[in-house]
Amino acid sequence: MEAFETNFYNLSFKQTKAHPMAMLSCLVSAFSSFYPEANPAFVGQNIYSTQQERDVHIHRILGVAPSVAAACYRIYEGKKPLPANLKLGYVENFLQMVYGPEHEFATNPKIKNALEKLFILHAEHELNCSTAAIRHMESSVADVYTSVSGAVTALYGPRHGGANEAVLKMLEEIGSVDKIDQFI
Repeated sequence: MEAFETNFYNLSFKQTKAHPMAMLSCLVSAFSSFYPEANPAFVGQNIYSTQQERDVHIHRILGVAPSVAAACYRIYEGKKPLPANLKLGYVENFLQMVYGPEHEFATNPKIKNALEKLFILHAEHELNCSTAAIRHMESSVADVYTSVSGAVTALYGPRHGGANEAVLKMLEEIGSVDKIDQFI
């Protein structure tokens, strides 16, 4: 993965009309090509039978997902992706890769705290659409990266995670607290 990351940040990027979630889904799926030794089609159906093996892939996904997600957003915005700062925590690092280290969102402890709680709430959301999608894909013994990509695609839908995007657009449209009654 190091070769991917090194080359990724040195590329020239142009703003795109592609939605960041569509980009994320494709890139997560591409991880399977970096780890063919994790593909049950190549190495057999028992590849994920030990906790140790499952942990390797969980750590890979959790480790690279914030960088890739932030890069997708920045490319969508016409900005160059930013590398991770390994001195920062998970959420603070993600915010800085999305907005840049000087942006008020990246440096505001209340926003960091709110996003940490939001990540926990999403993780505890139980058997939602994207969780069901990954479970269905994994039941066919697809590789974990392709299965996570399917979950990202499900999350992208406007009746699942896309609903969060709709709420953010609505909040932008409202603009401020004093305009809530008028909006309603």
